[in-house]
Amino acid sequence: MKVIFLDVDGVLCTPLSVALSNLLRLPMDRQLFDPAALFWLRRLVKTTGAAVVLSSSWREELYRDEPVCRAVIDNLYRALARNHTPITDVTPLLEQGGKGAEIAAWLQAHPCRGYAVLDDRDCFGSAPAVGEHWIQVPPERGLRYREYLAARQLLR
Repeated sequence: MKVIFLDVDGVLCTPLSVALSNLLRLPMDRQLFDPAALFWLRRLVKTTGAAVVLSSSWREELYRDEPVCRAVIDNLYRALARNHTPITDVTPLLEQGGKGAEIAAWLQAHPCRGYAVLDDRDCFGSAPAVGEHWIQVPPERGLRYREYLAARQLLR
């Protein structure tokens, strides 16, 4: 199994997607995601056969009992399913260690052949081995060809 650990803000949710959502006056529970970023994610999944695991702070919405929070995360799941890049799992929420430790804990429970971490921020100080698989995505433009190539290389 190969895995793409996916952040949302700065990777799929970019200034372009925010502008499009605002232009169309869409509520948060129907917001759009960057179409170019979705294209490159779809191509990455198709060319590598990797599964998408949500590592974004957005996964916290799964545990909230608020209709608006639930609608926002449901919109993300639907958008990625329509994109043929469904979320297959989420990393655990840990009290200490941050995102790097959460990815490391997921990997310990689910050994895999290769993985890439798509994120706009370096939050892997607690897990340097995970940081070696980090593909930095510029938040002003989101996932594009350069990051696709780097992630594809890690997943081969």
